[in-house]
Amino acid sequence: MRFENRVAFVTGGGGPLGIGRAACLAFAKEGAAVVVAGGRSADAVAAEVRAEGGKAIAVPLDVTVPEQVQSAVDTAVNTFERVDILFNNAGILGRQTLFELTPDQFDRVIAVNVKGCLLCAQAVAKVMIAQRIRGRIINNSSIFAEESHVGVLSYCVSKAAVNRLTRSLALELRPHGITVNAVAPGGGAPTGMNASQHLPTDDSLPELPPASPETPPLERGATVWDYIGAVLFLASDEAAYISGDIMTIDGGAVSRR
Repeated sequence: MRFENRVAFVTGGGGPLGIGRAACLAFAKEGAAVVVAGGRSADAVAAEVRAEGGKAIAVPLDVTVPEQVQSAVDTAVNTFERVDILFNNAGILGRQTLFELTPDQFDRVIAVNVKGCLLCAQAVAKVMIAQRIRGRIINNSSIFAEESHVGVLSYCVSKAAVNRLTRSLALELRPHGITVNAVAPGGGAPTGMNASQHLPTDDSLPELPPASPETPPLERGATVWDYIGAVLFLASDEAAYISGDIMTIDGGAVSRR
């Protein structure tokens, strides 16, 4: 197992339909202890991991609040003694056009999607450096960092900022052997951000839909599982010489840019 004796801290891991939940399950399957940090169903996702034989705890987290970030990281270290992997997955969409967008709405999207990545990276990197861990930080970006679309202006801007933040963090943390990369999902997989109408009203966890075996991979829409392989790879020893990279996962749509 690739992540035996390692600890993965996943923000937004408690999203019932999200990439974070899938990442928590996948990290645990590969041997990692998992910190499900935030998300409406964090407790349920941690229980799901444990039911499948993995180790997991849930911690409440608003990534925009420095005190909550530090408390969540402290809880992770107190429980599992270390943090080897940070997956900055928490994010919000924000659906407003130019003249609908208010300053408060813009600030909220930037705070969650960009400031949240920064605060979590600061807190976790300090632990990695203090413990001499050659850790991995993976940020969840989007193909919208490179594509402009009407109605998601603040989201596009925030993900472009995530890409630059990723490369800046990679440069600053390089002397410590900590790699920082990002994944840029595309393909329209339903998640908590873009499929809220499918979320349950209680704390139950809907099934994460698998890819259709009948349709060739590049001719179908994405599922959350299509993104997870890249996250695991960037967190692994095989990616030790990769840092500052933005890995696009969109079924080849990047070819049209």
